[in-house]
Formats: sequence, structure tokens, C-alpha cells
Amino acid sequence: MIKNGWYVITGSYFVTLFLASWMYTAITKLPIDQHRDVSGLVLGSVMVVIPYIVGGLYAGIAHKRGATRAAVWIGILPAIAEKVLIFLIGSCYVIMEGSPITWENVMMFVSAEAVPYYTNAYLLTFPLSVLVCVATAACVHVVTRSKG
Repeated sequence: MIKNGWYVITGSYFVTLFLASWMYTAITKLPIDQHRDVSGLVLGSVMVVIPYIVGGLYAGIAHKRGATRAAVWIGILPAIAEKVLIFLIGSCYVIMEGSPITWENVMMFVSAEAVPYYTNAYLLTFPLSVLVCVATAACVHVVTRSKG
């Protein structure tokens, strides 16, 4: 069941990224690659929270016993894997460009060409994502237990 939670977070990650990018462009009338500091902050804030709320809802509903423990495992793998995979994909593109692989080259490429929210600060947010997942699962568990 934990593996299903990973699928839930991953699916909601892509839906959230698509909708947040579309809404940012619709509201500001700017593409997400202009004013990267603003678009990165908006998209990054959404991406740190929304998929993990969905994962926490899944953990709280699907795991009647140990919902918070399940939420930790449901949240931790996608939170770390997403950041690592984006970095590795960016590294491949930096290699193909013929540039040396340095932290700065990869981070600049990824934030400029792919995801403007991918910054050093965003990389440090994985504990916050897991905390959001666990807190949501705990809230769902408390609400469902009080109703039943």
C-alpha cells in the first residue's frame, strides 16, 4: 500500500506542476521562464505542499493503523527521488552541451531551462514535504476516528 502512495504523490506532482504552471501564466500573463525568482517561488511553494497533502490524504484514508508512520514512508521517497532525478537529468543535458559538470552548471541549466523553482533552497525542503504529508495523514486519521 505504501507503493500506491508513491504513485499517488507522483501523479499529483505532475498534475500540480501542470496546473500551477498554467494558472501562473494565466494570472500573470507571463511565461514561467521570465522573472524566475517570482515564478520559482510560486511554483516551488505549491510543489512542496500540494502533492504531499494528497499523499497525506491517501495515507490517512488507506492506512487505518499507523497512518503517520505510513505517511513518512509515502512522503520521503518521492520527496528525495524527485530532486535527485531532476538533478541527474540536468547533468545529462550539461554533459551533452559539453560543459563541465559542476553544481553551479547543473543548477543554472535546470532552473533556466526546465523548472524555475529548482534552487538550492528548494533542495532543502524535502523535510517540509514529509512533514506536510505526516500532518495531513494525522489530521485525516483524527477526523475519521472521531466520526467512527
